[in-house]
Amino acid sequence: MTDPGSHSWPAIPPPPGDVEDPVPSARGQRLKYAATRPWRRGLTYSEWLSFGLDTRPTPEARDFLGTLGAARLALRINRLSNRRGLVGDKLLFDAMLRGAGLDTPDLLAVFGRPAPIGTTHLRSEAQLRELLSGPAAMPLFGKPASAQRSEDAIAATAFDPASDSLILLDGRSVPVARVWQQLDRQHRHSGYLFQRFVPQHPDLTAIVGPTVATVRVITLFHKGRCHILRTGWKVPHLNALADTPQRGNLFTAVDPETGRIAAAFSQPSVHSPRHAVHPGTGARIEGAMVPHWDKLIRKTRRAAGLIHVLPLVGWDVAVGANGPVFIEANTNPSLEAYQVFEGQGAMAGDQGRLLREALAEADAGEVARRRAKWRRRWEYVRKG
Repeated sequence: MTDPGSHSWPAIPPPPGDVEDPVPSARGQRLKYAATRPWRRGLTYSEWLSFGLDTRPTPEARDFLGTLGAARLALRINRLSNRRGLVGDKLLFDAMLRGAGLDTPDLLAVFGRPAPIGTTHLRSEAQLRELLSGPAAMPLFGKPASAQRSEDAIAATAFDPASDSLILLDGRSVPVARVWQQLDRQHRHSGYLFQRFVPQHPDLTAIVGPTVATVRVITLFHKGRCHILRTGWKVPHLNALADTPQRGNLFTAVDPETGRIAAAFSQPSVHSPRHAVHPGTGARIEGAMVPHWDKLIRKTRRAAGLIHVLPLVGWDVAVGANGPVFIEANTNPSLEAYQVFEGQGAMAGDQGRLLREALAEADAGEVARRRAKWRRRWEYVRKG
């Protein structure tokens, strides 16, 4: 499973020490920040401090990406914007992966868009109530059909007929009428999906509780090969509705060779406390193993090859009792978050070299496409 783009995660490094004498004055700090050429990496001053770059040599600091810089890098590498819908449209994504023999959550119903054959197309509040009160519906997960974030996502564990309400994973109760009102107002044209809750592997449920925690695998398809750039695990707080970065959720690195989990951070900062155990369950995070790891990596490589026209992708994969289940994919995989785990910038080492090569290839392809476009226009004008 080793390739030039793979590496073993080291132990969580301590915050950088006395690599370089820190400059005490605020003016000196900002001059040192400017020397790292932050505009080239989209690195804000607060991020520069969060990554501990004030105590690092300037050449090392120049390898770090900020949130904006990581997003710009991903956009340039995944140049063909019209193809980002392959992962942005969850119905298309689900159909594509299922057609390739890869597991995705069972689809129960679709609102606001035509549903695949054999799947319920919700057109009324009565249909929604019938779905939610059905004996085989719970637990279920609902999410927008096109967004790559967790806004308006719901995780329901039961239906209460007495109050005509959904019981959410965090214990709250939401009336069905209110759910329908939100669907009709926000997702009438963009679409909304209801999926069966993924039955998570019991080893992971013992750590995080009943919510589903996904593995993030960042792949780079370059020169006919799929390179595993980064692997991490999203650690939701107890009874969280989603594992996306938000108040209370954690994130940690996973060794791409073995699947061993490191200590978790609440935010990508060297100043963030590290959690060796889960704050809600008390189960140990550090040193735990992700089940079915070899199968997860193998199938993620297969999925990356399926959409190789998007070279840089972050895959969110749940781990069920029988193996990996693909939840979604992101064309901005948030490379900046992993820099704290490694103790080096995203553009450093072999992985940085691969990213630079992919970036140069994408830029050269864009120049070639523009030249071809102008040649076609010129031929059209010349032939008059």
